[in-house]
Amino acid sequence: MSNFEIKVSVVMPIYNAYDYLRPAMDSILDQTLHEIELICIDDGSTDHSLDILKEYQKKDERVRIITENNAGASTARNKGISRVRGEYMMFLDADDFYEPELLEVMYNRAKEDRLDIAVAKFDIYNNKQAKFTQSTEEAHADIFTHSRVASKNEYPDYILESTSGYVWNKMFSTEFIREKELAFAPELYVFEDVHFVASSLSLAERVGRVNEVMIHHRVYSEQQRAKLFRRYYNQVPVVYMKIKEFLMHHGMYIPLMRSFLNLSSGRCYKIYNLLWSDAKEKFWDMLHDGYADSLGWFKQEADAFESSDVAEFVASVGLYNHDQYCDLLKRGRKVDTNKLTLANLKRKIKNVKLRERWQKFWSGKKSKKKTDEQ
Repeated sequence: MSNFEIKVSVVMPIYNAYDYLRPAMDSILDQTLHEIELICIDDGSTDHSLDILKEYQKKDERVRIITENNAGASTARNKGISRVRGEYMMFLDADDFYEPELLEVMYNRAKEDRLDIAVAKFDIYNNKQAKFTQSTEEAHADIFTHSRVASKNEYPDYILESTSGYVWNKMFSTEFIREKELAFAPELYVFEDVHFVASSLSLAERVGRVNEVMIHHRVYSEQQRAKLFRRYYNQVPVVYMKIKEFLMHHGMYIPLMRSFLNLSSGRCYKIYNLLWSDAKEKFWDMLHDGYADSLGWFKQEADAFESSDVAEFVASVGLYNHDQYCDLLKRGRKVDTNKLTLANLKRKIKNVKLRERWQKFWSGKKSKKKTDEQ
């Protein structure tokens, strides 16, 4: 099949996916859209995943195999991007499965509206219970019902919260990805797709959504989910710092500041509430000791936050370490979110390093003012 005949390239990173790899591959190769290629990146699997890939490759010329020495999902996907030959690309996981019309419906919608990114709805398949449940809509998914084609231009305050951080329910224009030089960050151990999706949304001119549920995302036990958080929760602020750095580099931080503020603070609040007691303390104090400040949370008025719970969380993180916060709760006291403003937090923050930052900041402002007056 020549490059010009390939409408969609499907990039699938694979690591020890033997148990569910066959149904995932069948759901792709049996798509109603035939002009596709399936780029399989085996990331050093130690089970028989590679044997399955070779078996399918013998039966279907659309299957391409790349092998990697367990370098992680980001590197695997980047290798896939470099080999894509289709007009559009999708990144699908090796244990999910798809409706037969997924690629055709997504491709036709993307072509019709000249989309940089097409988004698909999905549901959750509980592997243990063999049960489907509806996924929760993102905070501002409604922008896709208000506008057939949306973007950062029309919705700068909401675009980053308009869809999930998952990369596997989105189709990207290959031209868009390459023109903007978008890639996954290999240094991120987890949530690398959150970084990629936020980066893409910040640069895309045309984004649209297909409203049918066409992807079934397989989830496992709560124990496995807890294990993931236990291992990687401390990477969450790092991911959002990387997103902020990307936005600043591309001149998109100021235009999308409110959207980024609510994305980062809202997700950190959610993660905090999912953690167990010891991890809660460590996560909180990471934010208190510098990340929250660096993420720009303290440079906003309270009404910039869409949720009063998140606003209270941000104010508390700025004013108290975790022990102080817990003591405050025991005494039945609440945080005044009016203290969110830059000047009020400056006077209240107890952490020495942060206090020194504020002092340096304000002394610099005063020096500049004197110079201007002279």
